[in-house]
Amino acid sequence: MLFPKIILSFLLLVLSYICCTPSYGQIQQINQELNKLSSIKDSVSKVNTLNRLGTLYRTRNADSCFYYGMEAKRVATNIKYRQGQTAADHVIAFALFKKGLYAESLELLGKILPYYQKLDDPENIVRVYLDMVEVENKGISDRPKIISLLQKAIQTGKKLEKDSIMAEVYISYLNRGPDLSEDSVRYYLNKSREIARRYNDESLLIFNQLWQASLLISNDRKEEALPLIQQSLAAAKHIGNANLEFNSLVALYNYEDDFQKELEHLYQEYEVVKKSGDKYLEIYILNNALDIAKHLGDKDELIKIYVELEKAMSADWEKSRKFMGDYVKYNDIEDDNRLLAEENKRRTLWVVIISFMALISLMTIYLIMLRRSRKAKEQIGALNETANMQIIAMEEAKHEAVREEQRRLGQDLHDGLSSSIASIKHQLEVLSLDTEDPILKKKLAAMQSQITNAYEIARNKSHEWFNTDGGQQGQTFEQQIRLLIDSALPDSHYQKDIHIDEGALQHIPIDTRIALFRIIQEAITNIIKHAKANRVSILLYEEAGSLMLAINDDGIGLKNKKSDLGSSSMGLKSIKRRVQYLNGKMEINFGSQGTELAISIPISSK
Repeated sequence: MLFPKIILSFLLLVLSYICCTPSYGQIQQINQELNKLSSIKDSVSKVNTLNRLGTLYRTRNADSCFYYGMEAKRVATNIKYRQGQTAADHVIAFALFKKGLYAESLELLGKILPYYQKLDDPENIVRVYLDMVEVENKGISDRPKIISLLQKAIQTGKKLEKDSIMAEVYISYLNRGPDLSEDSVRYYLNKSREIARRYNDESLLIFNQLWQASLLISNDRKEEALPLIQQSLAAAKHIGNANLEFNSLVALYNYEDDFQKELEHLYQEYEVVKKSGDKYLEIYILNNALDIAKHLGDKDELIKIYVELEKAMSADWEKSRKFMGDYVKYNDIEDDNRLLAEENKRRTLWVVIISFMALISLMTIYLIMLRRSRKAKEQIGALNETANMQIIAMEEAKHEAVREEQRRLGQDLHDGLSSSIASIKHQLEVLSLDTEDPILKKKLAAMQSQITNAYEIARNKSHEWFNTDGGQQGQTFEQQIRLLIDSALPDSHYQKDIHIDEGALQHIPIDTRIALFRIIQEAITNIIKHAKANRVSILLYEEAGSLMLAINDDGIGLKNKKSDLGSSSMGLKSIKRRVQYLNGKMEINFGSQGTELAISIPISSK
């Protein structure tokens, strides 16, 4: 049965998408990209070049388009190059569409679209919409959805800075959109032609011309349409656009009413399509030619067409078999990509977990150190407070000794000097009574008065010193040291050994005792801050005319330090200054069992 011409007219519209992509100089561009590919070492640049090659082959060869898209996807997946993966998926989706895998193509385009929307890339968004329109038209043919996609493409196109793709959008709207009046058709054709001229898009200008020819044929103005079709065919051959050449030949086929000429045009179409490698279209054209040859009753033509049809179908089968192998590889890449994504998620989860645990550990260590620091400050505070209290007590003892001396002097003054003055006063009184000389009596009276004043002063002073409030030193030096250490080093955390020879301190001045007390305080402060000790011992005794002080701990505070006190802590410097003030010597001994501070002070130094 002869194919009606309306079907071939529809075929012209189906192929309109293919023709809209500018292809002038595509062969040169493909050669340039192929030459560049062999010298590229950077993986990202390689992915971009492979994707450009796949895009250039969209209108030339579906197999090559798929191959380069798949290679780009493989490399991009290995280096986790998301933008390159998406561009490769776009190339692959178009190749799947050309191979008749409409559902797979549509699914892949549906995954690509949100990524471009997230990037706010209007040009690629429009391109995805156009690809979806072609897949929907060939596969499901959901017309309301197709119209909706085209309207979205037109709205998105308003955001474009470079609107060259909109010439294609308006043509697609005419081909796939709602039924339009002739005025509306001309409106969109004019908009498409205006944009194509602005960007010197020869392919779209030729396609516009073919659309105008189609309008003239539909309005029974075939004579006016023929020159436009012939011009389009010549221009398509000139720029080397096989798709436009094919569409021009389809327009000539629609124009003819003679079967023999129609068959000639179909042969011409067949030769053009063979160059593109589109076996599906070859078979379609040969079947159409077969119907016309049957109608003509030409057996030679029938045999010739059957031979070509068998070749085309065998080649199509071979290509389909090869493509299915490539498609299996593509699915393997997708599986690898999915597995890689899952592995990355697991690794990310582990990194998050480990990071969280590390953060918790750091916080725990920080809180422990903070607690220890606070505890050390509290211990040192208690130590300082107790030390100050004991120093006050020792100062009070010092004043008590002064008061005791005053009482002794008062007693001596009362018993000695006051009695002597009283005796002198009595003798003056006797002399004054025995003499009759008024002048001498007067002088004796004056001396008696002065002696009386001296007696009163000595008597009052002796009573004042003797009656000073008494007191006594409430604690021994050892008790004071124990109180100091107990306040800073609680029994629950420390073992303490304190041995102080009180006899060795009997002739030691209070100022020396206070200095020793401050030295012990500084040493205990260092132990709290740095030593991390569990055992502390203090030994104070007399040996060979010197007062010996030894302070030991089993901690680690000074284990790695040298004996050069010039670079030691402030506490050790303070101890060193006090020892030097007492004309003493200081030595620090380090060992595996802890640290020993040894101090010797001459007893006669103060």
